[in-house]
Amino acid sequence: MADAWILHPDYRTPPAPTDLGLAPGPWRHPDGGQIMNGTYERPLPKRRVEVVTVWYGYPLSHWRGPRMPRFSSPMVSAWNPVLAQGLSVDPHAPAPYRDELWCDRWIAEALLYARKPYGAFTLPAGEAMRWFAKAGGTNLVYRARLEAEADGELVRVVAGTSERYAQLFDLDALIADYREALPKELAEREAQALDAHRSSSPALNYVLTEDAEPLFAQAALSVRGLTLGYPPRETAARILAEAAQ
Repeated sequence: MADAWILHPDYRTPPAPTDLGLAPGPWRHPDGGQIMNGTYERPLPKRRVEVVTVWYGYPLSHWRGPRMPRFSSPMVSAWNPVLAQGLSVDPHAPAPYRDELWCDRWIAEALLYARKPYGAFTLPAGEAMRWFAKAGGTNLVYRARLEAEADGELVRVVAGTSERYAQLFDLDALIADYREALPKELAEREAQALDAHRSSSPALNYVLTEDAEPLFAQAALSVRGLTLGYPPRETAARILAEAAQ
């Protein structure tokens, strides 16, 4: 019998809907039947873990990866890739994303409140200007441009913290976890990429640099995942999957 799901509280969890007409999804606690809402984990054999994010009983992400017990960070969460990309296991099921700019607004707020180190979003010009005013009191550095096809009504923003990776994260713990989770050749590749970022920052490398976004797209998966605040266990699973292709 599989181990029970363990809830990992996270303030990023979207609140349950207030629409009483929306029926809850099928994911329930096996012991009492309560509606699941949050991030849940359970251990698997061979030092692996299974993770699901659930909103009002509807699974938004569901993945398996290696256990990486040393590393943790308040800027890293299983919700970050879900809410930034509008993910859902079943694209036809109800989800918390209320409109096409919901994820952009979530990224903008997550950056302001240090829930992720780096991100890109598009907002109406008025909202973007208010965001710029709020960002002035933070460590964020950003680039912005008008979206040509939107007749000046939308602003594209790329933003990242100026704090160095070595200040933001315990890179030694993360590198040790990758070395344990990945085959040696893959682990050393990712370890070298992470180690090379110690004295740099998301802002310096991927906001202020010329062609910053293309450079970010070419960075090692471990660096991209960490910079976006994605769980290293999920990133490690992706590295293994791509290596197997």
